[in-house]
Amino acid sequence: MSARRLVMAWLGLMALGAAELAASFLPLPHAWRPLIIAPGVLMILIVAVTFMEVTEGPTIVRAFALAALFWLFILLALGAADPLTRTDYPTPQARVAPPAGA
Repeated sequence: MSARRLVMAWLGLMALGAAELAASFLPLPHAWRPLIIAPGVLMILIVAVTFMEVTEGPTIVRAFALAALFWLFILLALGAADPLTRTDYPTPQARVAPPAGA
């Protein structure tokens, strides 16, 4: 593996990590929050292609890599289900009685 390919993969991972961090501070509407997952998916693909060399292995390697990505997607979806579906419910303000003897 060439050093240029490693540097390009590292720069891509750093850029996607910075984009994900920056997007987490944006006041996005609830419908756009799943878009924050997109840089993470691209990071997974970069790691699989560059460091794991999935494209150069036999068919069984690609099958196991796809199965791993499938289960990773399931885990990410289950982990994101709570923050993506959480809502704030307003509570009524409690009325405090005046002190006795006042």
